[in-house]
Amino acid sequence: MAKALFLSLPLAGHINPSLPLVRELVGRGDEVAYYATEAFAAKIAGSLGGYRPYRNAFLRDLRQLPERIHELSSLLMTTTAEVLEQELETFRADRPDYVITDSVAPWGAWVGKLLGVPVVTSISTFALNRRVSQFAFAHGIRPASTRLVLSKLRHVARALLIGRKLRHLYRVRDPGLRGLMFPGSDLNIVYTSRYFQPCAETFDERYRFIGPSITDRKESDGFPWEQVQHRVMVYVSLGTLFNTDGGFYRKCFEAFRDQNVQVILSTGANVSMETVGAPPSNFIVRSYVPQLDVLERAAVFVTHGGMNSVNESLYYGVPVVVVPQMSEQALVGRRVEELGAGIYLAKEEVTSEKLRESVNRVLAETSFREHAALVRKSFLTAGGVSEAADAIVAFTSKGRLGTGVNRGSSA
Repeated sequence: MAKALFLSLPLAGHINPSLPLVRELVGRGDEVAYYATEAFAAKIAGSLGGYRPYRNAFLRDLRQLPERIHELSSLLMTTTAEVLEQELETFRADRPDYVITDSVAPWGAWVGKLLGVPVVTSISTFALNRRVSQFAFAHGIRPASTRLVLSKLRHVARALLIGRKLRHLYRVRDPGLRGLMFPGSDLNIVYTSRYFQPCAETFDERYRFIGPSITDRKESDGFPWEQVQHRVMVYVSLGTLFNTDGGFYRKCFEAFRDQNVQVILSTGANVSMETVGAPPSNFIVRSYVPQLDVLERAAVFVTHGGMNSVNESLYYGVPVVVVPQMSEQALVGRRVEELGAGIYLAKEEVTSEKLRESVNRVLAETSFREHAALVRKSFLTAGGVSEAADAIVAFTSKGRLGTGVNRGSSA
C-alpha cells in the first residue's frame, strides 16, 4: 500500500473528474489524502478518499476568481508561497509516497519536489504546450486589448519573481521560467481522449489520455421531469464559476420564448432572478440542476465551454453551443467547432437571435449529433481510470526521484 497526497484546485470542474481515479486507487489499496474545501468533503468521502481542508484563505473562497482571472499567474504563485508556508510541515507529516497535483495547483508540484517524492499531474483541461498555444492563436484566442496583454505580462513577471524567491528560500535548483510556476511531472493524466485533444500528436507517453471520468452523481431528487417528457430539451448553463451574467440569461429568455422546446436553465447560487426577470413558460430555472441526468435527455447544450461540462455533454453524444467566458473555454469551443460537434459563439457577439439560430441549426442538422457521437466513441474507447491507475502504480513504484514505493508483493 502506498500513501498519496492529492492537492487540487477546489473547483467542481477540477475535482469531479478526479474522484473516480481516487476511488480506483483506493480500491487497489492506496491511501489518498485529498486536500480541498468543505464544499467538496462529502464528494471526496464518497470516492473513499480522506478529505483534508486547506487552510489558505484564497482557496477557501474562490468566488473572486472570475473578476481576477487576468491575475491568475500571480494569484497561483502567491497562493503557492502561502500554502508552502502554512502547510508544508502538515504535508510532510502525512509521509506521502507520491503526490497528485492539479495542473493549475503549482503548490502540489512544489510539495512533491520538496518532499522528494514522485509527482503525477491531474489535467482537467486540455493538455497544453507550444503547439496548442499556436492552435489557440490561429483560432483567434488572444487577449482582447493591449492593456490586457500588459496587465497579464505584469502578473507573469510577478509570478516569476515569487518563484525565484521560493527557489532561494527552499534551496531548489533553477527549474527555468515555466518550471518556476509549474515544475512539471513525468506522468500526466488527462481526462479526455486523444481524438478530442488538440495537437495530440505532439504529446508523448508521459501524457495518458484516459477519457472523461463520468460517474452517477445521483442528484436528481425533486427535479420536475414530468414537465420535460414530451418536448425537445435545450439545456443552458454557464457552470459554477462564471455564472452571474444576468444579461446572458435575458438573451436566452428572448431567444427561446416562442420556440417549441423545453429549456432547462441552471443559474448557480449567485444570481438573483428578481434582477434577471421572469422566465418564459417553457423554461425551468433552477440554481442547481442534476447535469448528468439532464444531459442524458438533452438535444443540445448551451454551455460556457468548461472542459468538464463539454466532456460530459459529448460523453452522452449531445452537441454543444459554446459561449466561452475565458480563453481556456474558448479553446474548448474552437476544438468542438473544428470537429463538427457544435457551434462556437464569441461572448461579445452573442445576441438572442444568434443564440436561437445556433440552437435551431444544431437541432436541424444531423451532422452535429453524428460528430458528437464520434467524440463519444473516442471517450468510450479511451483507457479510463483503470489505465490511469496502472500508469500511476508503475510510475510511483519506479520512484524516479530515488524514493521507490514499496507496494508489497502479490500472490
